[in-house]
Amino acid sequence: MMKNVVFITGSSSGLGRDISLFLSKKGFVVYGGSRRETKIDGVKWLKLDITSDKSCKEAIYEIIKNEGKIDVLINNAGYSLSGPFEEFSSEDYLKILDTNAVGAFRLIKEIITHMRRSGGGRIINITSLSGLVTFPNFSIYSASKFAFQAFSESIRYELAKDRVCVTAIAPGAIYSEEKVKLPHKSARQKLWPLRLLLPFVRREEIAQKIYKIIKMDRPPVIMVVGRDAKIVWVLNRLLPRALWDKLQKFIWSK
Repeated sequence: MMKNVVFITGSSSGLGRDISLFLSKKGFVVYGGSRRETKIDGVKWLKLDITSDKSCKEAIYEIIKNEGKIDVLINNAGYSLSGPFEEFSSEDYLKILDTNAVGAFRLIKEIITHMRRSGGGRIINITSLSGLVTFPNFSIYSASKFAFQAFSESIRYELAKDRVCVTAIAPGAIYSEEKVKLPHKSARQKLWPLRLLLPFVRREEIAQKIYKIIKMDRPPVIMVVGRDAKIVWVLNRLLPRALWDKLQKFIWSK
């Protein structure tokens, strides 16, 4: 039986690296794409710049040449920016959109013909809680993730007839041993009970959810991962807008 072939972007570090290693240990043929060469046990590295049409085309071609198919595409590459929107230029805005949203568009356009030919596939787009709910000081990052989220949900309908399933995974704040510098105090720093109520999500949990999605016959449109993301998303959807705004302003004013 042929092994499933997985291509994951942004595999050189952080979440992408952990997902690549996890799926490799599960017996998948894993290709990791990134700008800089990276050595991960069981993972085949490909040079990839997702802001380049040419680079995306060459990466897909290389995998098809080697394996004859790609069963799963995981769009993980991206980065975050935080701070008052006035501090950023239009170039900053265009650059983060290009990386966080348009990059996945490029790869999906290149891969979809091959998935149709193979009888289907899985596309897993890693968005963010910030693609479902907005927060102060994350305006352009959130805009890029909202765009990615909307794109994911729309193409799901377009590709369903080809047996290509699209799922957006929206994690909450991801735990990192390295301290992330923000231009403001986070909600967890301002209100200590939130540190208990809204713990960070671990990379292993996200990797496990992705494995679960790959194995599902009917994967969901959206999978929200992490207790913080689930609680915040539910509150944002259920609370009256006026009450949600008061809650945001209360936390922001602390």
